[in-house]
Amino acid sequence: MKTFKYALCALGAALALAGCGGDSQGINRIKVVGDSIADSGTFGFKWAMQGSATEPMQIWTERIAAGYGAPTLCPRYIATSSTNVVQNPNAVGCNSYAVGGGRINMPTAPTSPFSIPQQLKDLAAEKTFSGSDLLLVDGGGNDAADLAGAFLGIPADKGAAFAALVSTLVPAGTVSTQLATGTPGVVNLGGLYMTALADKMHDAIKTSALDQGAQRVLVLNIPGITNTPRFLDTLDLVALASGGGAAGATARAQTDAVIKGWIVAFNKQLATRFAGNNYAVVVDFYALLNDQAANPAKYGLTNVRTPACPVQGIDPQTGLAIYNPATCTTTLLSATTPPAGATGGSNWWRTYAFSDGFHPTLLGYKLLADQVSNNLKAAGWL
Repeated sequence: MKTFKYALCALGAALALAGCGGDSQGINRIKVVGDSIADSGTFGFKWAMQGSATEPMQIWTERIAAGYGAPTLCPRYIATSSTNVVQNPNAVGCNSYAVGGGRINMPTAPTSPFSIPQQLKDLAAEKTFSGSDLLLVDGGGNDAADLAGAFLGIPADKGAAFAALVSTLVPAGTVSTQLATGTPGVVNLGGLYMTALADKMHDAIKTSALDQGAQRVLVLNIPGITNTPRFLDTLDLVALASGGGAAGATARAQTDAVIKGWIVAFNKQLATRFAGNNYAVVVDFYALLNDQAANPAKYGLTNVRTPACPVQGIDPQTGLAIYNPATCTTTLLSATTPPAGATGGSNWWRTYAFSDGFHPTLLGYKLLADQVSNNLKAAGWL
């Protein structure tokens, strides 16, 4: 992997980012909205392994900001508990509005900072957009996980949670009609929901950013979350619950295909809605994570299945592993006996893809930042 590097060229008395053969737009301020992979510390930590004094953890948004020579990103919100986030009165100058746990669709708390549309509204209310701004946006992974969870819960609750969720974005008549057809209707409803979710994301960005003067907006689509350890473990539980063997393998494959199809529906709609808009770029995070899972060596990865951070316990409701990103440090990992088969000695964790069940490692964020920088170059913004 090549670590991306941007050249800063002199323009008069100021330093501005120049493509040196591309577009010299002078981007010098980065703004961010999104979920955990874009959160610069709302909860007091990054959603990954924590760095050290000699090697700080930089998530992808922070790497992009550093590459432009823009001010260091800091969180605009602060958590008062694990479920409550408010604007930090001491951080009015901070431009990262992303919050771990953020969702595009928050029907029970649409004005909460956990709502990405609300993050965009707060950003627009407090900060003006200019030609020197770059807005970075991500979101949808948690929404997809919510839909998948409701889908997997259908045998237990007879589809109540699934129907309630999709009804927040799909007309009630359509929901009832589709559910009456059984499994095909459920699958179709999930696609309709994810398509409407993409519309909601696009419309929020248009209303609170593009219509407010934003000229450069970069949006990540939903990554291939079925490649994450958390979803792979979930699929293993599906196979086990279906009796294992051939029947379990079939149930696992079918569930995987359904969830992937829903994510693809979102990503296709998002790309369609932004097509032809010279002020917006969509990054195919979905393809990137899929390729990393299929071809790890190509990215310098040695493990794309097992989280590097230690397991802290098992969730009694889901049966899935629990991790604590706040206590998982690179120093701790280097002092840990390497797992069986790991390479690199005390630095074994450096070539892992995932910190925990859902979030990247230092290398994972670098790889994402590399992909984003390639898209920025292609757009002439770098």
